[in-house]
Order: sequence, then structure tokens, then C-alpha cells
Amino acid sequence: MAFIKRKTAVKPVEAPRDYSELENAGDLLNFAAKNKIRTEPLDISSLAQLLGIKMIFEPMDGDDSGSLKKNKKTGEWVMKVNSLHHPNRQRFTIAHELGHFINDSANQDEFSDTVFFRNGESNPMEVAANRFAAELLLPEESFRKYIEYTSSKVEDIADYFHVSSLAVRIRAKQLGYTGHNV
Repeated sequence: MAFIKRKTAVKPVEAPRDYSELENAGDLLNFAAKNKIRTEPLDISSLAQLLGIKMIFEPMDGDDSGSLKKNKKTGEWVMKVNSLHHPNRQRFTIAHELGHFINDSANQDEFSDTVFFRNGESNPMEVAANRFAAELLLPEESFRKYIEYTSSKVEDIADYFHVSSLAVRIRAKQLGYTGHNV
């Protein structure tokens, strides 16, 4: 008699089906930590996948950074990210699209975005998604602690959080920092 070991799938911690409990970047960071996703620097791709979002990295034209679209037939959300962009740029794109997912997906099922921060974006939904991304990737408490205890150099902060220098400068300005460094 032979014994056959059945394959048992490891069941991941379920993402909440009702995302209304995830209202802001802080809630999403707490959700990530609760589900054992690294939060500093945030493993943004794993977080998106935990939320049930299918990730596709592919070359895109021009300044296209990414998109988020709901498949009307299956209900699955699909995020596309420009594979030609720097990995730090891709991280910001993913965080930006998660901002749309958390804040706007109840009212809209498709988002397409170009390079953020550089295009003088004035659309309130895009500005909010940019801010969400900054709060998610550069949380205020972690940002301030890093500056106080480690370094105030823009390049060091960018390296630590895996974001661009521009994202660090903008976040520093949002948090009231001034000066050549942060």
C-alpha cells in the first residue's frame, strides 16, 4: 500500500473583502504589518498582491507610469507598471495606484497615469493619489526618526526608503522641512 501525500496549499491571510476599513495610508501600513509584510521600506508589490491586485510590469509609451483597471467580467483589479522606469519610480507608481484603489475605486474602475509630481498635476484625485503614495512610502514617523537619528541627506533618505530624491524633497516640504538637506 502506498501513501500519497496530498498537496495542501498555504492559505494566505485574507485581505478584507470590504476595503472600507482601509481609509488611508496609515491603515494600509497597519494592514501590511498585521499580515507580516515588511513596512520599512515597504514591500509595496507584496501589499498590492495581498489586496488581490494582479501586477503586470511591461514597457509603456512616453511618460506613462502605470494604470489600474477593474476587469468587468471577473471583478479582478489589474495594475500595470512601466517596466522601463527606475525601480524607485515603479514603487511610487504602485503606491499611487494603491491610492486610487483605496480612495477612488468605489466610484471609478479605471485609472491611467503619467509621470507623477513632474507634470504639474492639478487634478484633485491625482494630487490625492500622489500624497497617499508619499504617506505610504515615506510615513511621517519613520521619516522624522530617520532624519533625527540617521541622516538628513536627501540621497540617504531616498536610498533607505527606496524612493527618488524628488519624492523625498516633496515629502520633506509637506512635513515642514526646509534647507539644502532635509
